[in-house]
Amino acid sequence: MKNTPVNLPVSSELRESLQLDSGAGCNIALGKRIIRARIVEAEVDHVVDKHRVFITDDLAAVLGIPKGLSLNIIQTDKGLRLGPVVGVLAGKYSKERGSFGSQNTFFRSLLSSLRNLNGVGFIFCPQDIYRDRRCINGYYLTGKSDERWKRMYFPLPDVCYNRYFSDAGSAGSYHTIALLARHGVKTFNNSIGSKWAVHRLLEKHSDVAVHLPETRLLESSQVLASMLKKHKEVYLKPPSGCKGNGIIRVTRKKGAYLVKTADRNNGFICRSAQEILLKTRANLDCSMPIVQQSIRIMKNNQHSDFRVLVQKNRFNKWQVTGTAARVGAAGRITTNLHTGGKAQEPADILQDRGFDLQDISDINTQLEQMSLRIAEIIASRARALGELGLDFLIDANGKVWFLEANPKPGRRAFSDISPDTRKVAVSRPMEYACHLAGF
Repeated sequence: MKNTPVNLPVSSELRESLQLDSGAGCNIALGKRIIRARIVEAEVDHVVDKHRVFITDDLAAVLGIPKGLSLNIIQTDKGLRLGPVVGVLAGKYSKERGSFGSQNTFFRSLLSSLRNLNGVGFIFCPQDIYRDRRCINGYYLTGKSDERWKRMYFPLPDVCYNRYFSDAGSAGSYHTIALLARHGVKTFNNSIGSKWAVHRLLEKHSDVAVHLPETRLLESSQVLASMLKKHKEVYLKPPSGCKGNGIIRVTRKKGAYLVKTADRNNGFICRSAQEILLKTRANLDCSMPIVQQSIRIMKNNQHSDFRVLVQKNRFNKWQVTGTAARVGAAGRITTNLHTGGKAQEPADILQDRGFDLQDISDINTQLEQMSLRIAEIIASRARALGELGLDFLIDANGKVWFLEANPKPGRRAFSDISPDTRKVAVSRPMEYACHLAGF
């Protein structure tokens, strides 16, 4: 704790509601930093409302945050708390480009949303934590749309939003999260387990199990052969990953199998299950790949699926933020946007496939109800889960099939079809962070 004569200006209304004495000393906590401050009457220009305080330049310097902020304030049995302070864990930052890569725009929007919630945030990588000083050399913006990322030493945050991807090419996030936890920092949206673990969890619930394609652990070529005998087509998937990486489709032909990978338009022929596994070893170089029944829906040689984004709000309640249809590029086995897929309105896709308005309404209801149910089940086994991207297929009879869950969903599909939905999709993780921080 630091002793300092810095002042905390508060309005008379706030001072009275918190029963603070003007001139009295008080402990002020911001994130995991605690300072000593003196309560003083705020100047007219610095009065905000009875729930927020304006942070003067002197106070900002002592607290270790950018200037010009207004922050929420609450009273605890140990003094006053300002915040929330939210750190967003990223994989890596490119100094040459001054960018966090594909997440750069998203990160900018996150910090803007947090400012609107009267909090302060920063982006950081695993190597940016300074243990001895209990601070993080994070990246921040002051609010200008065209400004470059700036750096400063922030206090350890109240909450960490995990947006680290394992293929980012830098140090892993596990030890970072463990280190933050030792200092009382809550992290949300960590791993939810492998695809196999999620499938095993969901199949225990009869109301969800009927919406799951048959899925088995790919322990041997015998398992693959058995699935191909039962189903004309199957998908092989690595236990984790995103953007369709590593996914393989195997289609039974007369006396042979057509094998296609996610990164190619053209496939190749194999004569046995053993040959398939041998030739796809690089794609499935992992301990727990799965083989899954294909629910193949195609039109004009293009696949379509439905991404439902479910998120927790400031009141810790799951809500469906939006649904987007994704149509894959011709000849591709996945619908991922980065491989040429396109986002479209779900109703347009369903109508194009012959469903009438009542059918579409019923399907949308199924999607929403199933999404909220699946989110509740997965969250019951995952610590502090704030959002999920859930992928579904709709078969020719209008039945909803659940494919997989992504704890670090993107927003691009919603950006393409609904800017308003995208705005909510960005704001809600910061709302949930406020909840976790107690604000």
